[in-house]
Amino acid sequence: MEGQTGDDYVRWLDGLWQERLLAARDRKPDLSVGILLWPTFPMMSLAGIVEPLRHAADFADNSRPLYCRWSIMGDPSRAAVASCGIRVQPDAPYINPTDFDYIAVIGGLLPHLRAAPSKHRDYLRVAASAGVPVIGVCTGAFVMAQEGLLSDHRASLHPFHAEDFRMAFPRIPFSMKSDFLVDKGRLTVPGGISILSLMTELIRNHCGPDRAAKVVHQLSLTDPMGMSAFDQERATTFRDIGDSRIQKAVVLIESRKGRMVTPEEVAKTVGLSPRQFGRLFLQHTAMTPKRFILETRLRYARFLVENSGLAMTQIAFETGFADSAHLATAFRARYGLAPSKLR
Repeated sequence: MEGQTGDDYVRWLDGLWQERLLAARDRKPDLSVGILLWPTFPMMSLAGIVEPLRHAADFADNSRPLYCRWSIMGDPSRAAVASCGIRVQPDAPYINPTDFDYIAVIGGLLPHLRAAPSKHRDYLRVAASAGVPVIGVCTGAFVMAQEGLLSDHRASLHPFHAEDFRMAFPRIPFSMKSDFLVDKGRLTVPGGISILSLMTELIRNHCGPDRAAKVVHQLSLTDPMGMSAFDQERATTFRDIGDSRIQKAVVLIESRKGRMVTPEEVAKTVGLSPRQFGRLFLQHTAMTPKRFILETRLRYARFLVENSGLAMTQIAFETGFADSAHLATAFRARYGLAPSKLR
């Protein structure tokens, strides 16, 4: 990025975030994840959940769980042993699942799926019944299927597990080409580096694109050639733009989810005239600022349609549309169907 070091970039993102926090009334965590570990779970999947949350949770390179929180639940006297042999001790008992935004199930080696504590499965069913979204990581999709949580849902699987899943659950459709799938409160991710894609998306939607950009930067996910499974459009828009002024404009627009922001205001913030800003923005993003703002609002609207129980009128208000009819018209023009049909 022109004239700006990595440390400068992180400080700028933190400053933008701090302004937003000062204006917020509610200081509860923006994103909280409860974690259940199955015996012989992959350590990379656990790190893939916790490390992005750690970087999004605090300023600079601090690690306080202020604005994102996570808990590994279970019997404190019983450690979970990873596939690499490392023992991980639970840090919390079984917390009320509604205290979390998501419950993540990290599965282990297939022969050991039935070896988990029965309370893990009891808790998982209670969480799903309470409407808390459940994430199946790696063979966590098998656990979800065993508990009946993938009926009428699709799963995202690693090709290595595809045949075993097909034989065990022949009626459950799945994909081997997605970093992750979000389907009506059920999220599945194959594991490996794909978990970084999912976590960046969750952080982006719950905490803002500035937090997601910081995660990408801090985890050094900056080389497109080195991230074949990592979704560039979701996570690195900010890093791919060569002009730091336009990069800041994109983060500013998306940090507000396209609401209460105009091209003129953004141009002034980044130190450009409206005409110069419009020309440079189109050059770097292939969209006018006005179109980008609308796209951002619609992307947030789609996330709410797919992942919340809000009424369409509430979603319209939340995303800056006058009413549900205006939302439906713009949504249909962009995605080819009404939001109610997508839900």
